[in-house]
Parts: sequence; C-alpha cells; structure tokens
Amino acid sequence: MQDTLTLRNARILTQGGEVFGHLAIAGGRIAAIGPDLPQAGQVIDAGGRILLPGAIDSHCHIAQRPVHGEAPCPDDFTTATRAAAAGGITTVIPHSMCPRGADQAAILQDYLAEAAGAALVDYGVHLQMPEADPGFLAKTLPGLVAQGFPTLKLFTTYEGYTLSDAEVLAIMATAADLGALCLIHAEDDALIRHLTARALSAGRTGLTEQPLVRPAVGEAETIHRIANYAAATGARMHVFHVSGAAALEEVRRAKARGVRITAETCPHYLTFTAADLARPDFAGAKYLCSPALRCPKDQAALWAGLADGSLECWSSDHSPSHRMAQIGRARAEEAMPFTAFGGGMPGLQTLLPILFSEGVMGGRISLQRFVELTAGAPARLFGLPQKGRIAVGADADLTLWDPGARWVVRHAEMESRVDFTPWDGMALRGRPVLTLSRGRVVMRDGVVDGAAAGHGQLLRRERGAL
Repeated sequence: MQDTLTLRNARILTQGGEVFGHLAIAGGRIAAIGPDLPQAGQVIDAGGRILLPGAIDSHCHIAQRPVHGEAPCPDDFTTATRAAAAGGITTVIPHSMCPRGADQAAILQDYLAEAAGAALVDYGVHLQMPEADPGFLAKTLPGLVAQGFPTLKLFTTYEGYTLSDAEVLAIMATAADLGALCLIHAEDDALIRHLTARALSAGRTGLTEQPLVRPAVGEAETIHRIANYAAATGARMHVFHVSGAAALEEVRRAKARGVRITAETCPHYLTFTAADLARPDFAGAKYLCSPALRCPKDQAALWAGLADGSLECWSSDHSPSHRMAQIGRARAEEAMPFTAFGGGMPGLQTLLPILFSEGVMGGRISLQRFVELTAGAPARLFGLPQKGRIAVGADADLTLWDPGARWVVRHAEMESRVDFTPWDGMALRGRPVLTLSRGRVVMRDGVVDGAAAGHGQLLRRERGAL
C-alpha cells in the first residue's frame, strides 16, 4: 500500500459542487484538492471521469448467524466486502443477530472477531434487539452505545424475532435517553399470520400469494404506530426498506407532525414488481422479499421520494442465500408453497450501479442527490463524520465512475457467495472503475484486490443526527 497517492484529472464532487482537478491522499485521508497539485507517490490518471465519495451501505446482512433455524449465511466478511468494493461501497453496516435470552454483548464480540482480519472495507455494526430485558436496557445497552454501537434493529415480524408493542416502547424509551437510533422493519405480524393461514387453508400456495399476505396496508399501519411510539418517547427512528406509496406517505405524515423519522428504500423495489413472482417454473422465487414487491405506481412514488428528500438513504438490504438450490428442489418436487422459500436478495455489488444507471443516467435524480443518498446522509444519520464526503481531512474513501460505460449484470461476475442475482441480464449505464478505502486501492477496472482482506477496520460510530 502506498502511503501517498495522487488522483489526477478528475471531475470531483465536493460538498460545494463539482470541480475539475486533482486530489492528493496521505495517511489514508484526503490531503489536498485543487487544479495545480504536484504529483506525489502513486499517481492515477482519472481521465476526466467522475470522482465520488465511497458509498455507505447502512443496511446489509453479512456473516449472519442462524438464530431460529435459518440456513447458514453464504457470505462472510471477506466475500461480502469483496462485493462491496467491486460495487463502489467503502463502508458496510451489517447486523449482529441475537436470540432471546442470549448474552448480546458476548455475541457482539464473537461477531467482531469474525470480521477482524477479513473485511476489505470498513464496517460498523447494528445491534439487533431480540427483547426488552430491563436489566440489559439499564445496565448493558448504555455501555454498548457508548462503545460505538448506537443503532438498534427492531423487528415487527418473523417468528422468533417479533417484538411486542410493549417491548418496542421500552426499547424506544431507552434509546431516546441514550441518543440511539431505532431501525424499524415495519410489517404487521398478526396480519401476516392471519392472511397466510387463510391462504394456505384455501390451497392458495403459489408465489404470487406472498405480496397478498404481506400487504402494503400492514407496512403503512406499522410505520404509523411505531411513529406514534417515537413521538411519545422522544426516540429517533429510521424505517428500513420502504416498499411503496402507502408506506412512504406514512413517513411523510410522521415528519409533518414532528416525529424524528427518516427512511430508506432499496433497488429491488425500483426495478421489480409483484408481477415478477409469476415468472414460470418457480423462477419467481428469485423476487421474494419482505416487505413484498409492489406495483409500478409504487415505483413512481419511490422515485419521487428519492428525488424530493422524503427518503434519505439508498441501501441494499443484502440478504445472501442459495435461492437457486431452493428453486431446483421445487422444480424436482413440482410443488412448493411460497412459505417454504427464503426471502431477500443479494445486492451489495449492484446497489450503486442500479441507482446511477436508473436514477442519474435515467434523469430521475441529480448526481449530487446520488451522493447524498449513498454517502452524505448515511454518514450523518449513522454517526460517521469521517465518511461520506470529499473534503480535506476526511477519510480517502473514494470511487471513480465511468458514466459512459455500458454493461450487463452477470451472475458470474458477482463477488458474493450466492447462486443468483435477480438482476442477471440487466443492461446498465455507468459503473465504478476504481474504489479506494482509506487511500488503498481495493478495486481497479473490475478486479478486486484480494490482498486487501483485513484492511477494513471496525468503525465505532457516534450518535448520529437527523
């Protein structure tokens, strides 16, 4: 690794706007930006391409340990961060998953030990809250937040993960006292269970039932309810994976009445719809996720929310699994209910290219808005002041983009250790050609530097701000 590096002849997106010139890196940080910098150390000619802050994926699942009988996670910290580096992501924040009754502090330490020496890019960790144990909330959680883990994941569905309303309130009240941020998976578990039971009893087992038993109204109602809890407790909340118009409208309403709420969406909700579940021969199983996919009108609403600031962040919800193996079993058996398939999509490597192609090149959002959604806002919300911007003194987390590149997503080129990408065959415009993590080149011209495994560092984050 070179301690000094100069990037020359780049279109540099700073907080003050776009400038053409050079950027110097020393000691892993940005040392200077200007039109007349001397060459020092390693020199890379950007060739007039666009230099952006490296992205922060604030919602992804990496090396996730099975808690309630799930299949093992295919991606460890090395394979997942290889995918991140290939796609222009320089910081990831996955979850430390914890079952009820377990020692969360011990589980967190095991998770950090798994990451140490394995990641190519920097990483933080969200704490998943399995329950509202009074002793943990009073004695252990304050120390964990102070140690740099100020974000708490709350599930409102899934067997073994669902928190009761009373538990959500207790956690949010504690979070408000500590300045922690509550991350909400917003779905109505009772409604999902009721509708699923009715569908199965009536013999409606096909994949197209999944969006019907996880309806938009349940997601919207849950956001409304949890937002009321946030208002009552003074907590800050961030809604993960907003799927469509109804949920987005509840976010907007909560903001209008003064709730301290932010939200995000993900690529699958902008590129696929519920109709994709009807693809023949069980191919629709590649598009299972929760909340479920919606319709084209929901996609239009989400694009508007990304453009107008109603949605602050763009994240992958990277959920690696061997879905094609499941599809193969379903084809062999010629039947498998939608409840037997796993859900979620792998998306670290494609997260940024999809937004760049469909958003920036498609004329839906500006380049500055792209930077805000992928870097600026996540850095502020999740307590990473050294990340998310191109400025002297900031970490040299950078991505060089070729806006003229035209290419096609291929599963064979994905770094994640999964057996599919739902975007296989999708044509895109623009792609990252260089990724630097704290000044180290971790990807160049599509080739990831495997020797960078272990370069990534744990980020002990500050309490973020709205």
